[in-house]
Amino acid sequence: MRIESKLCHLTDNKAVVQVNGWLNEKNLGSALAEGLTVEDAEDKAISRLNKRINGLLNSETNNQLIHEDKITTPLKVELPKSESINNNNFVKEPVDWSNELTEIDSEIQRLQWSRNDEITFLENNMGYKSRNKITNYSDIIKYLSLLKNIDNQNQSKVLERNITTLIDESDKILRDLSWDNLQGREYLKKEFNVSTRKELNEKQLVSFVEKLKSIRNQYLTD
Repeated sequence: MRIESKLCHLTDNKAVVQVNGWLNEKNLGSALAEGLTVEDAEDKAISRLNKRINGLLNSETNNQLIHEDKITTPLKVELPKSESINNNNFVKEPVDWSNELTEIDSEIQRLQWSRNDEITFLENNMGYKSRNKITNYSDIIKYLSLLKNIDNQNQSKVLERNITTLIDESDKILRDLSWDNLQGREYLKKEFNVSTRKELNEKQLVSFVEKLKSIRNQYLTD
């Protein structure tokens, strides 16, 4: 089996690695894992992938044995007891997550989100600062479900309305401070490394307004 590794995320104390297993030209599946180092995360991901592949092979073997047994053994049907009914909320983790990850990419494209838009949504709704930090399959499914439930047109209108309100509010504070366009641009460059407010996302605009309020409050108390 050929293993291909991809570094998804890296900080001083955490790494997330995705591995794919190949047999000739056949993809056997993929797995994500995190660790303190890249090597540690890669080893965990490979171990997880091997378990999935072994589990799949064992399942296929069992299915084959069951099929052969059906030829000679009469089928016995038992109605499930009420306490043994499966929980509908249980999500069985598949061997390969590629379909789900592809669907997430498609939803992001449908919503026409930038990387910052996605990060803001993840932080507000799931507590993640990046999609690459999601290593739990149930969270992948939850994230995909949240994205599918978003009405792009309404979401865009709400976002546009919020941004317009924030820009109007910042205009008022800038007038209170008697700042001209040059002073405003210099402050944007210093704090956010951009030249205009149009380059800020909603979260950054909120931060910009809060910083201006703080300056105004300090100005009024001096």
